[in-house]
Order: sequence, then C-alpha cells, then structure tokens
Amino acid sequence: MVADSAQFRQLGASGVGGYAPRLMSVQPIEFLRDTFPQLFARGVQVLRTRATGGDEQAQRILDDVTAVTGAASLRIDESPPVFLSAAEGALSAGDAPADGVPVKIAAALPGNAATLLLGEAVKAGALENDDVAIGAAQTASKRFEEALAGQPMTCHVTLLSVPDLGDVRVQVGFNVVEPPSEPGFTAQLQYGDLESVQRGELTVQELFLGGKLKMEGDYSLALQIAMQLLTNPL
Repeated sequence: MVADSAQFRQLGASGVGGYAPRLMSVQPIEFLRDTFPQLFARGVQVLRTRATGGDEQAQRILDDVTAVTGAASLRIDESPPVFLSAAEGALSAGDAPADGVPVKIAAALPGNAATLLLGEAVKAGALENDDVAIGAAQTASKRFEEALAGQPMTCHVTLLSVPDLGDVRVQVGFNVVEPPSEPGFTAQLQYGDLESVQRGELTVQELFLGGKLKMEGDYSLALQIAMQLLTNPL
C-alpha cells in the first residue's frame, strides 16, 4: 500500500507540510523511524485544522500534545533503541534523543508481534484513518506527564492469546531511561478483550472494574492516574 493513495490524501495527508509519498513499512524499526513520525505529524495537522474550524476538544488535545518536551526510547528485540523526541508538536526519530530533550519513556517490544500487528493495521487501512493519526499524536500528553509528577512507574504488560503469537509481553517504564527488567507491577489482558474495547463493545472503565485487566504488584499509582484521566477527559 502506498501512503499517497487517494484515500490517504482525502484523510488529510496532503495538508501536512513537507509531506512526501513513501511506502508504509511493517518492519518495526523502519516504522518507528519513518512512518510513525509522519503519522504523528498528520495527527497534529488534523487537530490544528479542526481547532481552527472551532472544534474546542481538538484545541484541548492539541494544547496537550504540543506542551510536551520529551523522548521515548523504544527497543525491538535486541536491536539498539530508536529514540522518538517530541517538542512543540513535532516528532523526530534518531539513534539518540534530540538535544535538550529528556528521555521520559523506555520500552521493549518483541519484533515478531510488532511486525504482525503492523502488517494487520496496514492491510486494514487503519494507518490512513484520521483518528488513528490523532491517537499517534496523543502518545505525547502533558496531562499524563503532570499526573505522574516525575515519579517512576514501571510495568510488564502481557497480552494473552494473541492469534498466531500466543502471549506477548511488553516492558515499559515512565520517568526511567531503560526498559524495566524488574517491574513495579505486572498486568495481563486477553487479546479478545482488547479487541472488544477497540470495537466499542467494552469501555476502559469496564475493563478495570470487571477484573478483565489482572494486575499484581504496586499498581496504586497506575490506578490513580487512570482514574484521574478517565474522570477528567479532555
């Protein structure tokens, strides 16, 4: 699939400054270095367009995204990490954080799972959707950063019974510089329940309150932040 398809342009890609047609890679490292920054930029542009048109929620989300200055260190299997640096609503990728941008997230992901899920997303055309682009932009969130208040939070999240993959574990830490080998807490979620959330059949609140998200360890900070963000949406 080529990124400058007619559908992609209709969804707003042609309005992104400096947009150049490229192939969307399903290889995780190439995706992080090339496609994800483009997706982030398109999400910011869509938000700007909607905010200019009077959409107050789009303006609030845009303000939340553009207020962030921070980098994510993302490691696929044993490869060197890719650093994604956000500042003033722009995202860049490199072998190190951008100058003056502190690392605030560190994560490790299995390459086979990332490749398969990216392939499914590309095949389904999900990356051409404006809401997906906005979701990419929202990976930078000042509200979340302020809720953490500089406190480290580390976890291992296991997605159970993923088709063709089995159980998939992701290591993620906030306000740390390395993915956590010994996390503060663990979480487990059935892949089918995650799909139900994505289809709108199950809310995030129901996921928490219904015991479908199983957590162990010291997850009090995670619950506090989740409830704070859920009860005070943008």
